[in-house]
Amino acid sequence: MSKLALKDILEAVDQGGRDLWDLFDDEQRKDVKFFLMNRYVSAVRTSNREVQEHFVLATNEYFNKHFFALTKHPKLLWQLLCACGYENRQVYNHEWIGNKKKEGEGKKLKFLMKLHPSMKIDELELMAELYTPKELKALAREQCWDEKEIAKYF
Repeated sequence: MSKLALKDILEAVDQGGRDLWDLFDDEQRKDVKFFLMNRYVSAVRTSNREVQEHFVLATNEYFNKHFFALTKHPKLLWQLLCACGYENRQVYNHEWIGNKKKEGEGKKLKFLMKLHPSMKIDELELMAELYTPKELKALAREQCWDEKEIAKYF
């Protein structure tokens, strides 16, 4: 059979296609990335707050709760994922929940990683949020960095 598209997988989940797992061939089953499905299924773009809350709560309660204990049982994971659908079996627009980083945080983080290579990433991310680019440039000058090297980061 053909590869499964993400759109088709999410549509099957929304419509409660619990029995579809048996119809998938081995290649199609590999296309279902359960760890990623968690992020997609729990977020829907709709103005109906009740539907949004349903998907978050259902995904957490049915699918996430014992996810790592059930990773060796893909059919059961599929059925739990399909149980997360909303009662009207409508197809929804699911979107990826990504990390929201502010503009310019990446450059500041790279600079701080170069300046403090032994610090933990979460500490560096916090510093990147707290410092302004102007303060970081001053810090680089205090460390005797030349202007060309500072310009690479800012």
